Amino acid sequence: MKIYLLAASSIMISGSLALAGGYELQMLDTSAMYEDRSFVSISYGSINSNLKGKDTGGTKVKTLKDQTLTNLAVKTQVGDFGLGLTTYRSGAIQMSGSSNSTFTGNSIDGNYIPSANAELNTTAFLVNYNLNDSFSVIGGIKNNALNSFNLTTIYGAYDVSSKSNSSYVVGSAFEKPDIALRAELLLQPSSKIKTTGTYTSAAVDFPTAIEGLGYTDIPAGVTGSFAATLNTPEMITFNFQSGIAADTLITGSIHQAKWKSSQVNVDVSTASAAINTAAAVSSDFSDSTKYSIGLARKFSSSLSSSISYHQEAGSGSTSTSTFTMSNGSQSINLGFRYSFEQANLSVGVSQTMFNDVTVDANALTSPIVYKNNTATTVGIKLSTNF
Repeated sequence: MKIYLLAASSIMISGSLALAGGYELQMLDTSAMYEDRSFVSISYGSINSNLKGKDTGGTKVKTLKDQTLTNLAVKTQVGDFGLGLTTYRSGAIQMSGSSNSTFTGNSIDGNYIPSANAELNTTAFLVNYNLNDSFSVIGGIKNNALNSFNLTTIYGAYDVSSKSNSSYVVGSAFEKPDIALRAELLLQPSSKIKTTGTYTSAAVDFPTAIEGLGYTDIPAGVTGSFAATLNTPEMITFNFQSGIAADTLITGSIHQAKWKSSQVNVDVSTASAAINTAAAVSSDFSDSTKYSIGLARKFSSSLSSSISYHQEAGSGSTSTSTFTMSNGSQSINLGFRYSFEQANLSVGVSQTMFNDVTVDANALTSPIVYKNNTATTVGIKLSTNF
């Protein structure tokens, strides 16, 4: 029994900075490596965000930007080895906070959430080898490319240079084809991207309460270089599928990421003598675990569909990090696949519901409240075997 499914993870939102963990957007999808013949696919997805935060003046600001994604997967067989390549956006920090914050008296007024347009695009070169009819091993090299991007906070603008690094993935799988069973375990170790950038300060007139802690005012237009690090976490992923009835499949996954030891940091201590540590940027990510379960049904030789539920718990209903936009999420994903003579067309839609969170960055600010937020992702995928 073989059921053709929409590879939902390649076009659906699987995580972002808006979720409980770090900045992960898409997970590594290895499904192409288990195709019987040579395989190629291209997919396109559009994330439409309705994630807004209510600022100190009661105004709602759309914080999570809309995004588009394009993924490619190729696999071929050379003797006993399967060789593959897949591209995906492994991470993104896409925020559209307001720049209207001002220091007034002993408080900060307005929306002090940062703006950013960072993307981490990954290309994975994969190899798998069948040890026997049931067991196989998989491994590969990943190239992680960070784009040049701008981060703007109430302290100024940070222009970060592009950079890339390499990491690896290893795993194994157990298969029982007669019942469409496959259990796969993948390990992706942590890695670090070190880059540099230029900082341009905004005018900051610190309130008296802050000046008493040793901070000095920052004039506008001060520039200098800085060092930055972006860490990717260790990830362990378990993917499972099995036939449970004629032409019916159950699917599931568990994805753990150790974000607590994988933060984003911008060190401005060497930028200028006029800059103090208040302008430094650091994230406060928490370890995360994502769960999914789904069903797929083959209706005919041409048509199949799938439905799945994804869930990620949050780290609390309150946060002190301006990079936090939710307390976890749930999503419902629906996909359809139609097979032609030479190609397969898949379409899917995902509705994500974000749990409420209140962000209280420090004692000088009124909280920013994220409540009743959602995002809708629509994707299309074209694939063929040859």
